[in-house]
Amino acid sequence: MNVSGYSANDIKLFRAILDASMAESLACGADIPLDLMTMRLFKAAGKGERDPRRLVAAVLGLDEKPAERSYTFSAGTFSAGI
Repeated sequence: MNVSGYSANDIKLFRAILDASMAESLACGADIPLDLMTMRLFKAAGKGERDPRRLVAAVLGLDEKPAERSYTFSAGTFSAGI
């Protein structure tokens, strides 16, 4: 995980995002490890994301697409994200 190249303002934003994400996680009863939250944050930030709401969603894993699954029935094939 590369964390170089961020400004002081970026680091302040990231700290606020982690604080907000931790509070949200605890309020919802989720137990997301801080290291996982941090990796998700830097993954999103590395792609250029700076919007606080989108970063919190990324940190909490809410931006991840569900796995695509296909089911075959006698009437045809049905695909659904699960």
